Amino acid sequence: MDDPAGPSSRDLRIVHPAHPGAHVLALHGRADASTTDGLEDDFLYATAYGPRLVVDLSGLLYGDETLLGLLVQAQKFHDVELVGPLAPSFQRRLDITGVAAWFTVHPTLTAALNH
Repeated sequence: MDDPAGPSSRDLRIVHPAHPGAHVLALHGRADASTTDGLEDDFLYATAYGPRLVVDLSGLLYGDETLLGLLVQAQKFHDVELVGPLAPSFQRRLDITGVAAWFTVHPTLTAALNH
């Protein structure tokens, strides 16, 4: 049953905190095929914003190949930096696919923005 105070852990909540010099996407919950409607649009908008995209995954409980594909696609055209700690299952997905080295993972959003 969903918590009346907010989304359940099965939902994906996307926040766009404003920061000069970078577009930030903060993902909370689960990013999988059943929850990522609209996420591609968020990535397209974010990458149109400028050359630097910071994706805060510290609130992500699970991310599947949909999220991985969006990150890889965005990395082709922009500097994409991640904020962790990453969910262990998503870190394994990055490692297994061989793309972990493509992304800088910062311990906090502040560290990423000051980089």
